[in-house]
Amino acid sequence: MMKSKTVKVIANSVMLAAVAAIGLTVFQLGTSSKEENPSGEVVMESDESDELAQAEEEELSAEDAGTSLVEAEMWEDDTLDGMEEFSSETADSGEESANGIASGENTVQTEETAAEANVKTVLDFSEDTLTEWPVNGNILLDYSMDQTTYFPTLDQYKLNPAIAVQAVENAPVVAACAGKVFAVEETAETGTTVTMELGNGYQAIYGQLTDLTVSAGDTVEKGTIIGYINAPTKYYSTEGSNLYFAMNRNGEPIDPILYLP
Repeated sequence: MMKSKTVKVIANSVMLAAVAAIGLTVFQLGTSSKEENPSGEVVMESDESDELAQAEEEELSAEDAGTSLVEAEMWEDDTLDGMEEFSSETADSGEESANGIASGENTVQTEETAAEANVKTVLDFSEDTLTEWPVNGNILLDYSMDQTTYFPTLDQYKLNPAIAVQAVENAPVVAACAGKVFAVEETAETGTTVTMELGNGYQAIYGQLTDLTVSAGDTVEKGTIIGYINAPTKYYSTEGSNLYFAMNRNGEPIDPILYLP
């Protein structure tokens, strides 16, 4: 009886030992991929560590790539903005330069125009100046200040400070030479009359006009139409329509024929 119990105890002990051995083996197999370091932390096998490191590197690379892409986009935006700003500034600068050049050209043109106007308005009539006929026609009455001449309409003799040039009504009358309109007036004898300053004390006087194209203060070039022949006043009804044309020097009458071709 005693031996049987002993055998059972021994058998149980062997079974327990076997079970313990099997459990230990399983435990060792389960934990063989892990080891503990002295600090108690679990150290993973090299393959897993390598895979984890590679994953981290890829993640960092992706983050770096994303960052680089964002930075590239920001750089591109900044570059485009800079280029647009540069283009805008260049365009503005070009426009200002063009405006400056145009302004300079306008200034030059204005100065040239003013210079030309000054040249045109310089009136320098002299004894050697040659005029042109203000109207085409025969002379009805001659200049005469040293002796009297006969006026058919008035039926009398008197001095004549001008010439009367025959012309049909509405014929154009031109400036015999360059001048500045000094006065426009109406007189009983010569009707609408234009007096022009020629320079150096000389004047030209045009009478029996209508439909004037000039007024007081105007500067007129030689050959410019200043008006048209009007119907004759009562002082020239017998002579018919004509241009009254006279010239003065320092307020004294001079013979216009001396300056006509």
